[in-house]
Amino acid sequence: MSLSNYAEASISESWSSSAVEETPEPTVESALEKEKIIKDILTLRDGLRGLLVRVTEVEGENEKLSKDNEMLSLYIDNLTRNSVVAAGKK
Repeated sequence: MSLSNYAEASISESWSSSAVEETPEPTVESALEKEKIIKDILTLRDGLRGLLVRVTEVEGENEKLSKDNEMLSLYIDNLTRNSVVAAGKK
């Protein structure tokens, strides 16, 4: 098939009645199903928002605890050095 024949065949196929599909009329069942799916999506979206808020809170708590751990580690190191120095002076 030459290129011009292919183009003609494509045009004739796209304009033929078999290529045109009619969309089915919406039914009550399909509308109810669509509404249920939309409600499920909104519920899941709200759940994800809640999880995002909680993750943000936990990240903040984690950062605070990490800083507290660093401070306690420094405090313990200082106490250990001071007790070694005090023990050496006796």
